[in-house]
Amino acid sequence: MTGATVVIKTYGCSMNVNDSEVMAGLLSSHGYKLVDSINDAQIVIVNTCGVKLPTEHRVLSYLSKLNKLTDKKIIVAGCLPKMTLEKIKRAIPNYSAIIGPNGIYDIVDIVRRITTSSNEKIILLDSPLNENRLLLPTYRFSKVSAIVPISQGCLGACTYCSVKFARGNLRSFPLQHIVHQVDSLVSTGYKEIWITSEDVGVYGADIGLTIVDLLNKLIELDGNFRLRVGMMNPASILHFYDELAEVFKDAHIYKFLHLPVQSGSDKILSLMRRFYTVQDFIDIVNTFRKKNPRITISTDIIVGFPGETDEDFALTLDLIENIKPDLVNISKYGDRPNTVASKMPNHVPSKIIK
Repeated sequence: MTGATVVIKTYGCSMNVNDSEVMAGLLSSHGYKLVDSINDAQIVIVNTCGVKLPTEHRVLSYLSKLNKLTDKKIIVAGCLPKMTLEKIKRAIPNYSAIIGPNGIYDIVDIVRRITTSSNEKIILLDSPLNENRLLLPTYRFSKVSAIVPISQGCLGACTYCSVKFARGNLRSFPLQHIVHQVDSLVSTGYKEIWITSEDVGVYGADIGLTIVDLLNKLIELDGNFRLRVGMMNPASILHFYDELAEVFKDAHIYKFLHLPVQSGSDKILSLMRRFYTVQDFIDIVNTFRKKNPRITISTDIIVGFPGETDEDFALTLDLIENIKPDLVNISKYGDRPNTVASKMPNHVPSKIIK
């Protein structure tokens, strides 16, 4: 059914957006037509996110509404299938396919199969990562800003996070592929490049490199462009943050640091398995500000982690008052499937968290 119309709905992070761009690129290159409206689509792809409980609720609610569209072929993709498969199947029993994050590389075959069979239901949760991802056709949703993933997975073991169940351990993409893609994007007129990953700071740890090595290569490229460096966990850059702050001085790099601290209590950070202390976070921030006085600091806070007391929360308030970050993303703690934290004692009542 080549020539069929496809719409893609995306939830979640910039990595998910780029996953959708890759699916769109692969399908478009095989003769499928991308459309903007579900009404015009024969095939609906929902690229899901499950990092937070409210997002999961929104996704499942949306899938329940799609279940009524019996004239559409519906594919559920992304991280959520590897976290809560049964909930998805209950929300949308009318699904045609459910695929994990790496299922994007098989999207053409999956679409072909579901459009040539009236009743086949496909579940494909575990596909290998395509390390040539950056060489695949990609349909860019923006004409100015381009997302370039540099790795997939992470090295962390955060007790509250289930994303690792979906994305796996760190796999860094080849440095030469990243440099080639950024160079190609800049040469075709893109002005803003988003360097993204689950944790940008761990790039290269599996291939003997660091994010500093990559950025030093990228800032050597010709052209009028800016790099927006994605989220980095404090633990990931503990051993080279001074060097990283120095690279950030380059004119090609936006003076923006997303460094999630999550709590101002060392006790809670230990329970979260974040592998840094509050003082580590303060030292990183101070170093970046010293070398880049105009830098914007963004951080994240989880409120009400299991075992958090009024004293722990007061320490978090003290930290925010001390650091005065420019942006603070605040999340209520919520259990994620199969995480260590979900099984911890001393859960904080929701009314206290609120």
